[in-house]
Amino acid sequence: MRLFLRLILLLGTTAAAQTAPPLAGVADDFQKRLDAATRQLAEARTRIEAEKVPLTRRLNEMDDKVIEARKEYDRVLRLADSRQLDLTNLRAQIKSREDQSNYVANAIDEFVRNLESRLHIAEVQRHGDVLTAKKNAANNANLDAVARLGARLDLLDLALDRIDDALGGAVFAGSAVEAKSGVVSGGKFLVMGPLAFFAADDGKQAGLADLRLGSNEPAILTLPAEAHPEHIVVTLAEGKGRVPVDATRGSAFKVEETKMTVWQEFLKGGPVMWPIGGLGAVAVLVGLVKWLQLALVHRPGHELVGRFLGHLDAGRFQEAGAIVKRNGGPVGRMLNAVVQHYRDPASMLEEAMFERVLDAKTRLNAYIPFIKIAAAVEPLLGLLGTVTGMINTFKLITVFGTQDASTFSSGISEALLTTEWGLITAIPCLLMAAFLARLSRAALDDMEKLAVRIMNHRNARDLVGTPPTPSDSATPEAPGALPVPAV
Repeated sequence: MRLFLRLILLLGTTAAAQTAPPLAGVADDFQKRLDAATRQLAEARTRIEAEKVPLTRRLNEMDDKVIEARKEYDRVLRLADSRQLDLTNLRAQIKSREDQSNYVANAIDEFVRNLESRLHIAEVQRHGDVLTAKKNAANNANLDAVARLGARLDLLDLALDRIDDALGGAVFAGSAVEAKSGVVSGGKFLVMGPLAFFAADDGKQAGLADLRLGSNEPAILTLPAEAHPEHIVVTLAEGKGRVPVDATRGSAFKVEETKMTVWQEFLKGGPVMWPIGGLGAVAVLVGLVKWLQLALVHRPGHELVGRFLGHLDAGRFQEAGAIVKRNGGPVGRMLNAVVQHYRDPASMLEEAMFERVLDAKTRLNAYIPFIKIAAAVEPLLGLLGTVTGMINTFKLITVFGTQDASTFSSGISEALLTTEWGLITAIPCLLMAAFLARLSRAALDDMEKLAVRIMNHRNARDLVGTPPTPSDSATPEAPGALPVPAV
């Protein structure tokens, strides 16, 4: 490049000199410049040759370094891929371990929740604070996983220790409330298996400890005297002894609390119970009076009727009247009509006795329909109480919902109790009406049989024309006939 430039300059100089110096001077000058340019070219070539070898050597060295760098890059790339695969596997293992840890944590949390639900109310005073603290630590997001898992493991240790204590019996201090008076007393608990016993420090309160609705304190369930509750006090004081065992785990006390007296059940039934009870009481009272009336109907025996007819045949009406007075009741009134019309025509005597039978039928059947009506109305009143109770129940459900059963249990109780008492009063009334109707029918049947006997005796006397003797006129009475007391 330099030689080319020099030639251009030389040609330019030569062209400029053509106008001034002579041609010979230009040639010499051109020759000098050419020689100088040749020398410069030779020097440049020599310098290039001298610089080419180290540059080639350096180029080879740089190629070797590039090859080594490529090999190192490939090695690093393979190592990075391997590390990435290892990192992926490690992340998968970490995820698996986290899933296992979460599963174990959830299982422990579920176990703790079940433990709290099975924990006796008396043990809450002993383990409640520790359970709350450990649960809060296990669910604290500010703590690391190791600390949270440690808190859960502590809960497991607490559960295992509780099982050991429950098997052998654990005694600890606490307080309980007396179920009836509501007085809170301090003392000691004995937890043994599913049962918990309590004895006050003063020794006045002792019994089973159990949970009661609406109370955060254990309730003292007083045991009967035959269960020897004093053994609980001695056992807690001395550390050994005998204690009563409730096989029902408090269910017997709950069932006993649900029992009510008749008066309490009556009052709980609501306002419909008053007409049910009043109508039932009146029906029973009427039934007793009616039974007494029917039981006092006197039924003359076969021999007495024979003497009565003998006195009539013989004309001894005063003696026959005396028999009538002693008999009394509807049968006596019918016999009195026989005494008054015995000498009248048979048709008149028959009509007189039939009149007394009809009169007795009205008297004997009196008030029995009222008892039947009461037996029919009582279930209807019970149904009325059921409807009103369910209406009140639905009103309470509309206001309070179905979350708390105690808010609408009163309406259900009222509905069921009125139905129960409606049937309780209706069934005896129905049976009583049937029994009284049977007694009334039996008394009327005996009167009709007695009237038939009298008419047969009268017809036999008229047919023969002579008064028959009492023994001749007597006909066998129906077997099993019972005397009817007078009313």
